[in-house]
Amino acid sequence: MSSETTLAGKTIVVTRPMMQAQNILELLEARQAAVIHFPVISISVIDEIETAQRCFSNLSSYQIIIFISTNAVHYAMSTAQELDISFNNSTLAAVGSATKAALEKYGQEVAIVPKAGFTSEALLNDPELQNTAEKNILIVRGHGGREYLRETLEARNAHVDYAEVYQRQLPSERNNVDLCQLNQHDTAILLYSVESVQNLWSLCTLAEQQCITDMAVIAGSQRIAEAATRVGFAKNPIIAENPSDEAMLAALSNWSITASHN
Repeated sequence: MSSETTLAGKTIVVTRPMMQAQNILELLEARQAAVIHFPVISISVIDEIETAQRCFSNLSSYQIIIFISTNAVHYAMSTAQELDISFNNSTLAAVGSATKAALEKYGQEVAIVPKAGFTSEALLNDPELQNTAEKNILIVRGHGGREYLRETLEARNAHVDYAEVYQRQLPSERNNVDLCQLNQHDTAILLYSVESVQNLWSLCTLAEQQCITDMAVIAGSQRIAEAATRVGFAKNPIIAENPSDEAMLAALSNWSITASHN
């Protein structure tokens, strides 16, 4: 069964916002899957953008600027353009290859990126972040999230600030598809964050919650898989190597082959 046809007859529920979902949606359709875009997170510029603006107006005071996600890149660059500010003279770090690619699309050179992985832990293993004593570091991210990166850098005696440029919220409206109408055996749900697990559950009716618990879940990390299990998904989540489109597709293909033989 070729990689181009392994998803024929399968239904894939994609939970990412459109800005991040466009590529995976096209790839799934090319592989003949029935695709349902069911975004569970709404992303917008943060209400309190003034703090980030002040940080960006003082970029020369930071030795390293870390971007946590592609969203952080897009919203930071938009804010910087409004202020007529450039990151060109800054040492930039990206939490993973997708974030690095997003920075490069804006013409930025990335000096620090994990050799493998998409996590704060992987980034912190980089030699450039081992000796950060007395360095000023700016973390560009969305509102909230894990504190591990900041706490670890501060434990290494760095001075760390946040520039929060976007916020994630539960969408005010949801896709009106009835998830109970989907074939449980032939449907897989792609989950990219712990927050997406929680939001999907919140957006579903009680009947849908019961229906989706027996559907396959493709999780972008071990943490996401554990969150899905805690929420109530009955099947053991399939954990992709990482949350990239390529890794999620590979996990989907393996699931499809296995499901077809059961």
